[in-house]
Amino acid sequence: MTQSNGTAKAPSNRRQGEWSAIRPFLDKAPVDVGKVAESLGIKVLQSRLGPRISGILRRDPGQGARSGYVIIVNDAHPYNRQRFTVAHELGHFVLHRSDDFTELADDEFYRALPGPLEREANEFAADILMPWALINALMAEGCNELPGMADRLKVSRQALAVRLGLTYDQDWEN
Repeated sequence: MTQSNGTAKAPSNRRQGEWSAIRPFLDKAPVDVGKVAESLGIKVLQSRLGPRISGILRRDPGQGARSGYVIIVNDAHPYNRQRFTVAHELGHFVLHRSDDFTELADDEFYRALPGPLEREANEFAADILMPWALINALMAEGCNELPGMADRLKVSRQALAVRLGLTYDQDWEN
């Protein structure tokens, strides 16, 4: 989902109107993923979903905002994980929903699958939470260390390491 020059690009299967609604939120760290969801007409709710379920994208005209969809995120998960889950579910909404779509629950097993839908949703989440223009701006400000940049972007160090193409070192968590 990223061009070779490191700028986010809207692939042909993203609906242009939705991408246009998202773009204004990508210039300030941390990206307000709640406002992104709101701009797409999606209501974000928190609930205890069980230890292995991160989030659910559900068609729910009764609870959903103008799109008729809700994202339910596991309130037991860490804040940065919840942010990534919302962005990931937004990816499914923009890239993968269809007229017969009713619900998708992302659990640890499903996210670990090597299929293109999960990879695309993860790339979409990275494009939203860690846009290259924002990464470059932080570096220009002197924020060049992975832990500090992850903190500013409100993402996990592991997610940022993947985005930057670095091998993740678990010692960064200490």
